[in-house]
Formats: sequence, C-alpha cells, structure tokens
Amino acid sequence: MNKWFEHVKFYISGWFFASIFLYLMRQVGVIGENGINIPIRWFMIFLPAFAIIPGFIFGSLQYFFEKNLKRKFPFVVLIVRVVIVQLIVISFLTISFYSVVAMMENSWSNFYKYVFSPGSFVLNLYVLVVNIFFAILIEIIRLIGKNNFIKLLTGRFFNPQEEYRIFMFVDLNSSTTIAEKLGHVNYSNFIQDCFSDLDVVHVYGAEIYQYVGDEAVLTWELSKMKSIIQSIDAFWAFHTKLLSESEYYFMKYGIVPEFKAGMSIGMVTVVEIGRLKKEIAYHGNTLNTAARVVALCHIYQEKLLITKKLYDEYAKVKSKYVFKKVTETQLRGKQGITEIYSINLPVID
Repeated sequence: MNKWFEHVKFYISGWFFASIFLYLMRQVGVIGENGINIPIRWFMIFLPAFAIIPGFIFGSLQYFFEKNLKRKFPFVVLIVRVVIVQLIVISFLTISFYSVVAMMENSWSNFYKYVFSPGSFVLNLYVLVVNIFFAILIEIIRLIGKNNFIKLLTGRFFNPQEEYRIFMFVDLNSSTTIAEKLGHVNYSNFIQDCFSDLDVVHVYGAEIYQYVGDEAVLTWELSKMKSIIQSIDAFWAFHTKLLSESEYYFMKYGIVPEFKAGMSIGMVTVVEIGRLKKEIAYHGNTLNTAARVVALCHIYQEKLLITKKLYDEYAKVKSKYVFKKVTETQLRGKQGITEIYSINLPVID
C-alpha cells in the first residue's frame, strides 16, 4: 500500500506540472491547434482533476506492472508492456471524454472528427511520452536514491558534507559454497532474487547505498528517521520475507538463503564523485566498522551484530528486541576494544 501511494503521489505531482506545460504550449499553438482560448481561471479550477485523474490511473498501472512483472522481465520489456496497456487506457479515456462532449452537445456528428483529429493524436502522444518519462525518472531516482536525488540536482554533494548515519552491511551466509553449487549464472540469478526481496526494507526508511557482490549496504540518516528501531525492523523484515519465499528458493535453486548483518553508527562524509559515471559516495570509520562487525556473525553464530555505540542509541527507546553483549574485541585494522552486541527477536513460548 505504501509503494502504491508513493507511485500515485509521484504521478499526480508530475501530471500537475505536465498539465500546466501542456496548457501553456496549447495556448501559443506549439502543441495542438493554433492557439486555444481557455480562460486561465477555468484551467486553474480543473487543474487538480487534470493531475489527480491521470496520476491515479497511470501511477496505479506503473505500480501494478512493477509489482507483478519486474522480477520476471527486464526494464525495457516492462516499459513496452506498460506502453501497450497505456495506449489502450489512453484510447479508452479519449473515447469516453469525447463521448461525454458529444452527449453534452447532443450531436454525434463531431464525435469522429474529435477522436481522429490531429489535435487528439498529439494529445494522446503527449500523455504517452510523459508517462514513459515518469517511468524512466523513477528508475533513475531508484538508482541514485530518493533522498540523494534532490541533493544531487541542487549540487549539495559537490563538496563533501557530514552526516550522522547508521550503516548496515547485509551479507549472504555460505556464499562461496552456494556459488560453487549453483554455478556463476544461477548464482547471479539467485543473488538477483535475494536483493529483489530486499526491497522490503524500503518500508522502514532504508536507503540501499551499494550492492557489492553478495553483500548489500543499507544506510539511514538519523535525523530523518521516525524511529531508530526502524533499522532493526528492516533486517528482520528481510529475514521474514526470505522465509516466506523459502518454497520458491528451494524449488528453483535447492537452497533457502540466509543473511547476516553488522551495524554501526557515526559521522560520515558524503560527496559526489566521478565525471563519466557520477556516484554518491560515503566515507568514514563508520562504514569500516560495520564491515568488520558483520564478519563476526559467523564466529558467534548470530544473525545481527552491532557496536556498543549503536546499542547505546537503541537503549534510549523501548523495543521488542532482545539485546545481548557478545564480546569485547579489537576489530581488524582498528585500535582499541569494541564491544559487540547481538539483536534477536524475543522467544515466544
């Protein structure tokens, strides 16, 4: 429901500006007929409808196709299928609209002239192009990260900025054994499916910073979080999602994936890097610490380990989770001793 609402909200916002642009272009005759005389007051009255109706319809269509097809088809195939359905929907809406106009005018003689007029064709093409643009823009935002997209456009990351963040390194258990069993092609499909299920962390405010082989790096900016416990919820939601899909994985690969995670919190710098390929990069001791912590999960047979610094933050709020001190150790490549805590779901008798 949350993702559906986000899609609809995005399309409504987009169609708000697309409707204004279309009105202005038609007023000067750039799009459609050589200028039209629609009073601005009437346009402003109906502007919410011009944004909400197509936003709701096409946002819902995009969500439906992504939810049901994206895991099975590449993006280009998804776009083609969306275009075909949108053409059908646009044609239906056009015919419905002009049918209403014909009934209001009590004359069907102009119906065919309206439907097959050059202006109608241009309008339908405009709607289709705008929707394709929105679909591609959604993919770009996903690639960069929703929170980083506006910051990147405004140039905020041109110079390094400091942010206080939580980082979680999520790593596949027994990855070498699984890769040898499946072979590199099936293994890639396996990882692709696992990280498709990782999308569930979106509900908990997580940004997926990187995919590195069989490892994913998640992050949260502390000041933007509704509750710091969301970061724990995200891992266990992913764990639960994989369990719910266990039959699918076993039937397809003969293996049910299990992941471990290590977490840390602290100040990091974020900066835009690269010229040929731009990327948002985080630097700092916090990332290195989280990467070292996840390696301890195998040693102590735990699914989720965190540092003492992060444990102190969690201890400030109530939660259902069980925290336990696991060890005090010197992490590889680091000075001093770091206390490590495990986080588990409560045992229900």
